[in-house]
Amino acid sequence: MKLRHYITGVALIAIVLHSCSGAPSESIPSDSYPDIIPDYIGVTIPEGIAKLTFEMADGSKCRYEMEREGDTLWYTVTSWRRGEKKGTLYKPFPVYVSSDPIDPYIAYRLIEPGYESWHNIVIAQRELASYKESRIVSNRANNMGCVNCHTFDSGDPQKMLLHARGKGGGTLFMDGDQVRLINLAQIGVKRQGTYPAWHPSGRYVVFSSNSTLQCFTINEFQPIEVYDTASDIILMDLQTDSVMLVPQLSLESRMETFPSWSQDGSTLYVCSAEAVENVANNRGQVHYRLMSAKFEDGVFVGEPEELFGDDSCSVSFPRYNDGYVLFTHTAFGTFPIWHDEADLWMYDTRSKEALPAEILNSDKAESYHSWSSNGKWVIFGSRRLDGRYTRLYIAHYKGNGEFDKPFLLPQKNFKHNTLRLKSYNIPEFIKGEVKDYEKAVSKLFK
Repeated sequence: MKLRHYITGVALIAIVLHSCSGAPSESIPSDSYPDIIPDYIGVTIPEGIAKLTFEMADGSKCRYEMEREGDTLWYTVTSWRRGEKKGTLYKPFPVYVSSDPIDPYIAYRLIEPGYESWHNIVIAQRELASYKESRIVSNRANNMGCVNCHTFDSGDPQKMLLHARGKGGGTLFMDGDQVRLINLAQIGVKRQGTYPAWHPSGRYVVFSSNSTLQCFTINEFQPIEVYDTASDIILMDLQTDSVMLVPQLSLESRMETFPSWSQDGSTLYVCSAEAVENVANNRGQVHYRLMSAKFEDGVFVGEPEELFGDDSCSVSFPRYNDGYVLFTHTAFGTFPIWHDEADLWMYDTRSKEALPAEILNSDKAESYHSWSSNGKWVIFGSRRLDGRYTRLYIAHYKGNGEFDKPFLLPQKNFKHNTLRLKSYNIPEFIKGEVKDYEKAVSKLFK
């Protein structure tokens, strides 16, 4: 499915994108770029993404025009304050258009970012060529239990799984029109699945099985810490519906979590930390390392290899692409969304070095991330707008471990980002539109 192009032709095209009544009749030229929100100045976008909308950061009124020259969009902004007779005409700023295609849809969970309770949860999808958002399934389908940890078989919109927590819950497997509810603890090693990773072959799914708790702190900058007291890795064979423990990644002395496959399925990347007694009080001692384990013919072989980590940091959410593992780097612990210091780092599997992906990071938490199917784009969650609500950013991958400046997922109106009191959780690229599974899931919970 191709994205709709919002610009046609090769000549320069001037388009009025936004204007306000009461504009001044005279404008004073400026040599600086406008201070706009979101900051779209110098970002790289895919061809056909929904139109970028923005406002002046100081609240003043504005109008802007856009013209295209080759692969660059030039935005010219005029702004003024109410009642002023003269405005400011800012230096045109560039937005670069990449020829690298992007998957047409993304999926994510919408949830209140609080810790004391939650109400309505929706696994939703968004068409990137427009502002169209639609439901995949909500927690109304499972009697207001939790729905979480959705993932797709190599981005296939016809094959996905997610967890439905609460009475009668389990793991939901969707394959076209077929929906199955499986309680993993009843068919294998008496462990439920938590964070999943679908093998590229489509036959296997690896889960971490986590015992997760939370504690509250007196630190105003981090009101809550979410942590595991135990976690192991389990493997499910979808051909036989069997679930087994992975001995090398289920040690009592360690906690293993956040599994993720290499593109060829020969290597599993996982985060592993030494078990710590009384984790709530000793959470600063919890440091997850980046590990890898070899996988052949449905079996893990050999011992896991430690790739990166020490007692000064903790690793979460490893995602492999192009010889690199993109991961979230925090000071300690396993749940980076509440850590302002959480940043995205890249581990080079060839040089064995890890460095921060500086252009992706901010002074607030960067957390969950995933690659597009062609490896040319990455989407990630960030709290940089207000420190409390996670919003989605997309960045173009240039290769050799380098990214272009990321951009905030466009909305029809920027105020959507401030008025929508939901966080965007677990963003994943998908290759097409997913059907609405609300009725099919509801039947399983009657």
